[in-house]
Amino acid sequence: MGGVGGRGLASAYRELLSRLEATSTYEGFVATLVDIRDSMLFYDRDLMLAGYAGTLEGLIVSTLAAACLEDDAAAEDAFASVREVVDEFPHRLADPSAPADVQAVAEVFLRVGCWMLRERVSAYLLAFSRYLHGDYDMEGSVDQLVAAGHGLMDRDPQAALDRVGEAGALMLRGRTLRPRWADLVDGRLQLWVTGLRYMVAHLASTVPSFPWAPIEEERRRSPPVRAVVDLDAFRRRRSVLRDAWQPPRACPTDPVDALVERIFDGPGALDPPTLASLERMSEQVLPLLAVTVRARHLLDGPGARPVAVAGAIRALAHLRRHEVVARLVELATDPVVPGMVAGEARAALERMGQLAIDAVREYVQRTPSLSAGSALVELLVRMPRSDQTFHALVELFQRLHWDDEGKLEVAAALADYGDRRAVAVLRQALEDPRLPSDRARRTLQSAVRRLTAAGRGQRTPRRGRLAR
Repeated sequence: MGGVGGRGLASAYRELLSRLEATSTYEGFVATLVDIRDSMLFYDRDLMLAGYAGTLEGLIVSTLAAACLEDDAAAEDAFASVREVVDEFPHRLADPSAPADVQAVAEVFLRVGCWMLRERVSAYLLAFSRYLHGDYDMEGSVDQLVAAGHGLMDRDPQAALDRVGEAGALMLRGRTLRPRWADLVDGRLQLWVTGLRYMVAHLASTVPSFPWAPIEEERRRSPPVRAVVDLDAFRRRRSVLRDAWQPPRACPTDPVDALVERIFDGPGALDPPTLASLERMSEQVLPLLAVTVRARHLLDGPGARPVAVAGAIRALAHLRRHEVVARLVELATDPVVPGMVAGEARAALERMGQLAIDAVREYVQRTPSLSAGSALVELLVRMPRSDQTFHALVELFQRLHWDDEGKLEVAAALADYGDRRAVAVLRQALEDPRLPSDRARRTLQSAVRRLTAAGRGQRTPRRGRLAR
């Protein structure tokens, strides 16, 4: 980027913003695409649009960086101006007099590339804003922040973005984001994470003083110097800025990455030395393992890694971490989960004892429409005998509908349990006008007889693990 870098970066703020605004117009869109097309041996529309998006992102990151180094007022102006440019793209690229082929390419960019750019710019803005205001904790963990964002995505996306923004501020200060995160997350969070990696890559290739010190110190060592932006040179850097630059992989001897890679080889890889390393580094690997277990896209689809998920479950079960117990209940009872993963989840819950029983009860109480009765019964009968297990069985019986075969299995399990408190529950079910069949009635009556006989001290045959 001609003349932009190092001590000259701050003085380039207004010119960079002007170049960004020009490149985001219809004329700038066409000029950039023509430049990219002329440098290609074979025409590829998607590569051309990726190159255009890369040019925009490079200008955006440079604009935000230069404005932050200039002063607070410039930074706030840049934040607002960049957001305005991105939000106005549909109007900026509109030109009714444009040839039909150009209009078609512009529509593709607006439909696909524009929303991706908008998501990534949201991460840039929060990262630079938090850096500018010192709103980050240098003792914090980038891994934990990304994991926290993942946990918030479904219920509070803005809070998730805020966590990612703090991670971005730490990255501006030199903290690293593990490349593995791009595989463990998906959707909007993946766009934010890859955007932050691109942001750091761009600054590392254009700013000699990067990574930065705290904002006031960085401004003192970067006095404003006049710089000229050569837009043609900037465009020629697009492949470096977007695709060709590969973020440095973690050192092969990095103990956390080496341990995670070993765990991802599957449950069989967790030999005694690996488990000893896991215990020593439990806090460092926990964010990565927890997200692996929660990530739905790792169970099915092109990027599925069920072996890695099973290995993560085995590792977390060894550590008896309560953070993922609720997710393990879901994995153990969902019929579409790969058998290897479901089996590991069930085994892990058995090892967790009371934590698992509480999680099953919570799952039964909060799930609007239970459809995994048999799987839940199978899970509960493996648990240690306790009042909590009994109450979980009763709650499950009351929540299941008669069209779920698991309801009768719960009735049989309650009879096996031998607690006469279940008699009232079963007799109430016998009076239900929705009782579906004579078989269901006989099953309930048999369970009541067995419990009543047990209460009188008579010997009755018992079945199942709960009877042990």
